[in-house]
Parts: sequence; structure tokens; C-alpha cells
Amino acid sequence: MRTAVVLLAVIVVTAAPAFAQITPCSAVNDPSSRAKILLDDIVSEASLQNLLQTLTSRLDANLLQVRTELGVQLKVLPCANRRPTGPSDFNRTTVNELNVRGVLMEIWGATTAVKDQQGRPLNEASIGYVIIPVRLDELQQQTAPGAFVIPHRAQPSTVVDDLFKLVDQAGRLGAYARLAVGSRSLRARQWDEARKQLCAAEAEFTKLKVPSDADAALIKYAKQLAGDTVTRARADAQYSGFLKQEGVALSCS
Repeated sequence: MRTAVVLLAVIVVTAAPAFAQITPCSAVNDPSSRAKILLDDIVSEASLQNLLQTLTSRLDANLLQVRTELGVQLKVLPCANRRPTGPSDFNRTTVNELNVRGVLMEIWGATTAVKDQQGRPLNEASIGYVIIPVRLDELQQQTAPGAFVIPHRAQPSTVVDDLFKLVDQAGRLGAYARLAVGSRSLRARQWDEARKQLCAAEAEFTKLKVPSDADAALIKYAKQLAGDTVTRARADAQYSGFLKQEGVALSCS
């Protein structure tokens, strides 16, 4: 389980004490210069261990695809025993530390057996995401969400097929990863790379069949940053790239 790799962590069903803190991840100290994606423990009840292994393997495969398609050197690192209780665990101090150490995204997850209002058994899986550059903006400016959880419930008889729909979201993972790379590149004044990744993120978001509320907000964020990239590039006297050409519009389209 812990050898599986990330992007993106999940909601633990039992409430944590107010003073609880997530376990530090020693993997962030990896000396590699590549950007990092952290994969936390996927929390599961004992009865769902087989499902847990399957979900973990599927996440690992999707993240491998994301790294290949992104065209950016990424390193996916597992964080043993790290179990966030939710987005609120990622406060300014925690996010700043992750950002300084080159972390682009963190993912956590949980599976649990629950019952509906009629007492019928269900299986529930949740996947949590923290997009570090976006979370930094959220904590400073209250813009698009940078940390959120996407839940899914399924009948036990169809849980494998239905939960695969939750984790088989390379498109969503790709959109989040591109948005993180684009936002970080913008901060570093790498205008061409920022524009490329932000427009690619926008395109990935528009392909999602069932976008979440967070996705809807993030596509607006991607569009805004893509336009900001062009404006700032044109104002940069040291930049002479293609973004200064008259035919380049603020919008990606």
C-alpha cells in the first residue's frame, strides 16, 4: 500500500481532535530538484483492504500517465502514516513549507463502509487534493479553492466499477498538475511555460464530463492566470518571446 505513489490525500471518517496535526512527511526532504507530488496513506477499514490495494494501484497508474503527458520532471513520493483530516490541515505554515520544498500537489484518500438513510450498506471513497500554488493564493486572497475533497458512494455489489470512476480521472489529475506547474511558473516569471501549462489546464478542465464545484472555480482561475501571464510578459522589458506578438490574445482560445 505504502509503495504506491500519488497527486494528489482523504477525509478520515472519525473526527480528529482540534489540536491534532498531520504527521510530517520526511519524503519532502528528497534532494532531487524535480517537482514533487505527495501521496499520503489511503485510510481504509480492514474489511476493505482488497479494495484499498486496487484503488492504490489505479491511482499509481493514473499518476504515471500524468507525469508522461505533462512533459515536466515530477517525482511522486509516498508519505507513510500521513493522514490529513481535511483541507483545514493545510494552513499557511504547512503550505509554505511544502512550497519551499518543491511540492506541487498532495493527495490523500479514504474508503469506508457506510449505510444510507434506509440502512442499506454502501461503500464510500473520498479523494482529497491540495494544489500547493493555488492553496497559497487561496490563503492570501480567498480566490479559487486549493484544497478540497471529492466523495463517491456506491452499492457494495458495484463498488469496484463505480469507485474506479472516481480514481480513473487522469484528466482531472492532469488538469490539477498543469494548473500547479503553470501557477508556479508564473510566480517564477517563466512566461512561456506558464502560458503553455495554464492553457493546457483550461483545456483539460473543459473535457471533464462531470466537473465538481471546485473544478468550475479552478477553470476560471486558470483563465485569469493565463491572461495575467500575457499581460505581465508584455510588461517585462527583459522578455522577447512569442507572448509579445500582437496576435496573442489574453484568452487561450
